Amino acid sequence: MARNRFNSGTAPEQELNKARINKQTLKTAAGLLSYLRPYRWKFLTGLVFLFLSSLTGLAFPALLGAMIDAAKGEPKDWMIPASINTIGVISFVILFLQSVVSFFRIRFFVEVAEKSIADIRRDTYFRLITLPMNFFANRRVGELNSRLSADLSQIQDTLTTTLAEMVRQLVLLVGGISLLVIVSPKLTMFNLAILPLLIVSAVFFGKTIRKISRQAQDKLADSNTIVEETLQGISNVKAFANEAYEANRYDRSLREVVRIALRGATLRGGFASFIIFCLFGAIVGVIWYGSVLVSQGDLSVGNLTTYILYSMFVGAAMGTFPELYANVQKALGSSERVIEILGEKMNRSRSSARRMLPASI
Repeated sequence: MARNRFNSGTAPEQELNKARINKQTLKTAAGLLSYLRPYRWKFLTGLVFLFLSSLTGLAFPALLGAMIDAAKGEPKDWMIPASINTIGVISFVILFLQSVVSFFRIRFFVEVAEKSIADIRRDTYFRLITLPMNFFANRRVGELNSRLSADLSQIQDTLTTTLAEMVRQLVLLVGGISLLVIVSPKLTMFNLAILPLLIVSAVFFGKTIRKISRQAQDKLADSNTIVEETLQGISNVKAFANEAYEANRYDRSLREVVRIALRGATLRGGFASFIIFCLFGAIVGVIWYGSVLVSQGDLSVGNLTTYILYSMFVGAAMGTFPELYANVQKALGSSERVIEILGEKMNRSRSSARRMLPASI
């Protein structure tokens, strides 16, 4: 997950590589997604296995709740027959099926990603070596090599991991919320009552923390500028005995950096405390209100256990989306830099160049 930093170290690397998700960046990424076309059927098959893997994962909280109710002599209506041994056998069968579909999901996604990235690397490399010399005159070799290594590796990670994880977490989120409503509408309404407060607070604190983080980095850059100016003009500083003046100027700049960093740390600490209180407060509230419903006969112990587990599924899915979103932003930024090379004019025509390329893997 992209994190805001308030210490006086280097700026967060993630922000340097991100691209805003908008119509233009998505259009740019679509140019690289065309490399998936030769392997589209394997990609779609991997999505099917991914969907099945997510659905089987959603079955376990329900089975665990059913097992608890069966142990208490309160079998669920939908379990026929509802003995503990039967539920246990069903759980292991579903676990085995999930293991099988997970294997094929990983196998297909990795194969599609590896072959697609190999095609992109080959085309990008061929485009590079056929570009005119004036293209290389204005660019460093390390920068171009980074586009073939780091940028394409980021795209590869997105295709193999991030994209699949986004689909998986989306299925868990939608399925989990739906099952929460089915298990206990009263508990779900209780949970949803605090959700708007968390969302509004996260948006407000997030924007403020990012703003303060940028201010701290700007002030640190100003202090580094003072050092650079002083060392470049060290002869003048010595000639006019301005060492004390420059030292005081640098000290004032550092004090401002510390002041902004501490302000950001205070805000970040307050936000973390607020989130911890709300999250654990929600867990305590659900258990408390659920226990009241159990005592009133409106909810079984197994259903309460199932509800808590599904709540954990939903919370975990929501917590992973910021990190996945940041990874997609970095992948889009990498796509723009790769597409820039692929879009450069070559020494020879596109058709003749294509004939020189080897066949796809």
